[in-house]
Amino acid sequence: MKSWIHFSKGQVPHQAHVGVGELKEDELGRQGFSGRVAELYHVNEPTGWTRIEGPLRPWDVDSNKLTPSDQDDPRGVPLKAFYNADVSIAISRRSAPMPYYVRNADGDEIYFIHRGTGTFETEFGPLAYEPGDYIALPKGVTYRVVPDGADNFFMLIESVAEVEFPDYGGLGRHAPFDPAVIQVPEPQVLEANGQQEWELRIKRESEYTSVYYPFHPLDVAGWKGDLFPFKMNIRDYRPIMSDRLHLPPSVHCIFQAKGFVVCNFMPRPAESERDVERVPWYHRNIDYDEVVLVHAGTLLGLEVPPGMMLVNPQGIHHGLGEEFRQWEKANWRKDEYFDWQLINVDCERPIKVTPEVQAAVSEKPPVLK
Repeated sequence: MKSWIHFSKGQVPHQAHVGVGELKEDELGRQGFSGRVAELYHVNEPTGWTRIEGPLRPWDVDSNKLTPSDQDDPRGVPLKAFYNADVSIAISRRSAPMPYYVRNADGDEIYFIHRGTGTFETEFGPLAYEPGDYIALPKGVTYRVVPDGADNFFMLIESVAEVEFPDYGGLGRHAPFDPAVIQVPEPQVLEANGQQEWELRIKRESEYTSVYYPFHPLDVAGWKGDLFPFKMNIRDYRPIMSDRLHLPPSVHCIFQAKGFVVCNFMPRPAESERDVERVPWYHRNIDYDEVVLVHAGTLLGLEVPPGMMLVNPQGIHHGLGEEFRQWEKANWRKDEYFDWQLINVDCERPIKVTPEVQAAVSEKPPVLK
C-alpha cells in the first residue's frame, strides 16, 4: 500500500537521514525500503543489547572455515549454508575440474566468484571466470566447472523461481550498467579425445541422477534465443549515488526473483554534506532476512575480513554500532571514500542456517550488529 499521509511527532529532523545529531535514527519499513515506513529517533543505541535468548539472532560466519566436499573431492558438491523455500546459498571451493557435467533441474543458479580463475564449460559455449564475476546459469543448462588452480571460492545462489534483472525505470538503459558489459558464450563443440563415456549428473529435488552418453554432451554447434548463460563483473556495475543523502540498499539491486533480491555495494565517494548520515541507519527490515558476503575492501577504514558472511534476521535491529558512528563523525572528511565490495542477498522468508555453518560462527564480536 502506497501512502503520502505522513505524521511527525516529537523531536525529529526536518529531513530523514540528515541532521540527526545525538539521536539514534531507526527505520521500521515494510517491503524492504519501498513500502510504508516509520523513522524512530531513539535516545539509546538500538543494537545495544546485553544478550539474546532464543533462536532469533544475527550471525557472523567466517566462511573461510567451511570445507565443502568439492574442496578435496572432485566429485564433491558445494556446502549448503543458508536456505528457505525460495532460495539457497551455498559455498563451493572446488579445487579440481568436475569429472562429470551437471544440470540443475531445481532452479536457476548464480555463482559469485570470490576467489579463483577458470572456465565454466556450458553447452552454449565456455565462460572464463575471475574474481568479481557473476556467472548466471538458467535452470536446465548443462555445464562443468574447470578451475585453473586449486584455490577457488564461490558463493552459489540457487533460486526456485526464474532470476531476472530489476526494472531500473527512469535510469535508462545504461545505468547502473550497460547491457553491453554482459558476456555470453560462443558455441564450441568439444572433442572426444579418446574418451568413451561421459557422465551427466542431473539434480532434481536435491538428489542426483547420473545419465551416461557415448558422446560428448557439449556438442552444440550453434544457438539462438533469449535464454542463455552469461557473466558480468562487479567492476562494470556503476553504483547510483546521491551526494546529499544516503540511499537505501535496494538502490543497488542487480538480480531479483520471487522471494529474494541480490544487491552489490561497490566502491564510491561518501556523501559530502556534513550533516548527512553516511552509513546505513539502524533498521529492523521487518520483511527481509539479509545475508551478506564480504568480498573485499573496508568500511571507512574498518577492517572486515574477506569471506565473512553476515546474517541479519527480520525483527532484530542491525546497523553499525554507536562507537563506530561516533568515530566516523569525529574523523569526518569531505573527500572520504567507501572502498567496500559487499554482496547482499535479501530474502522475504526467514533464512535457516545449516549446522555446518553454525559451527563456523566467528568468535569475535559481530562486525555489523
